[in-house]
Amino acid sequence: MGIYEERLERIEAAVALEPVDKVPVISGLAAVAAPMTHTNVSDFLKDMELNCTCNIEATKMLGNVDGVQTTLSSPEGLPTLWLSNIGVPGEDIPDNQLWQVKEKELMTQEDYDIILRDGFEPWYLKFMKEKLRDPLTRMKPIAAYGPTAKKRFEEAGYVVIKNSSLLTPFEMLCGGRSLEAFLIDDLMEIPEKVDAVFSVIHHYNMNRYQKLFESPSKPYGVWIGGWRGTPETLNPSMFQRFNWKYFRELIDLCIQYHVLPILHLDACWDLGLSYFKDITPKKAVMALDGKTDIHKAKEVVGNTMCIMGDVPASMIAFSKPQDIYDYTMNLIRTVGPRGYMVCSGCDIPFNGKVENMQMMAKAADDAANK
Repeated sequence: MGIYEERLERIEAAVALEPVDKVPVISGLAAVAAPMTHTNVSDFLKDMELNCTCNIEATKMLGNVDGVQTTLSSPEGLPTLWLSNIGVPGEDIPDNQLWQVKEKELMTQEDYDIILRDGFEPWYLKFMKEKLRDPLTRMKPIAAYGPTAKKRFEEAGYVVIKNSSLLTPFEMLCGGRSLEAFLIDDLMEIPEKVDAVFSVIHHYNMNRYQKLFESPSKPYGVWIGGWRGTPETLNPSMFQRFNWKYFRELIDLCIQYHVLPILHLDACWDLGLSYFKDITPKKAVMALDGKTDIHKAKEVVGNTMCIMGDVPASMIAFSKPQDIYDYTMNLIRTVGPRGYMVCSGCDIPFNGKVENMQMMAKAADDAANK
C-alpha cells in the first residue's frame, strides 16, 4: 500500500468513526502558501502551475499531512458564491496583500422581482457579468488547470478531500445585498418574498450540484458553508426558515451521491448543534473554526459524526509553537482519537507562522507514537 492509499484509508476510518493508527491531519492552507514559498501574490494568482507548486511545497512544510482542502488558491471564485467583488492583489490592492471581499449593496429588492419573473440563472449570469467583473471568465485558468492540480497533489501523496463548495441561498444573497440590508430590509420586512426567491435559487443550485455529482468531475467531498446564516446570527425560527432547511437538503444530496459533506461551520454554532444529530451517521464531517465549543460538539454529535478542527487562526498567527502543540494534543485526547481530524479553524491565516503550523502535524505524530 502506497502513502496515498494509507492516508486515504486513515481519513475514511476517521469519517466512519473507526480506530486509526494516527489521527489524520488536514491542511487548511490557502493564500498563505504564497508567502510561505516567498512568492509574490500577484504571480501566485496569475500562474496556476506556480500556484499549485506553491501549495504542494507549502503542504510539505507542514509535516505529515494526510489530506488537503485546496489545490489552487485564488479569490476568483468567491464572487460566484458571495455575489460581491474582490479586491485582487496587483489589480485593486497592493501586491503581497491578502485579497479582500469588497462587500456592498450590489443587489436591490427589484432584483428579487426579476428573479421571480425570469428565473435565477438568467439574472445570475447577467449580474455576474455586469456587477462582478465576469468571474466565470476570470476563473477559466483555474478550471482548466484544476484536474492537473488534483492529480499532482495525489501523486505527491495527499488526499484532496474538498473539491467544491455548496451554498445556501442565504449565504449568496447576504453578500449581494449586504448584511444590514438583507437582515433588516428583507428578512424582516418582506419575508414571504424572500422565501419565494430562496425557493427559486435553491432549486437552481440543487440541479447544478446534482449534475456535478453525476459527472466525471464528481468531487470526493465539498464544503457546505455556514458563515452568516448561523444560530448565532438568527433566532431559532428564522434560522430554521431561512437557512437550515436548505442546508439540510444540501447535506442529504451529498450523502445520496456518496460525496463527503464537510460542514464548514464558521462562527459560533453552539445553539444549533442539535440540528445535526439526525444526519446519517458516519457520512459527514463537522469542521469548526474555534468559535463553536468543540467539546460540546463532541458531546452532541461525536457518536455519529467526525469532527475536524479547530486550532484558531489567532493562535497560529500570534501564539508560541508550544501553545499550538499543547492545544492540538489536548484536542487529540479529548475530541479524538477516534472520529477526529486535526485541522486549523477555517483557513490558515495569511500571517500564520510556519513553526506554529508545523505543531499540528507534530502533535498527531507524537500522539500516535505514545
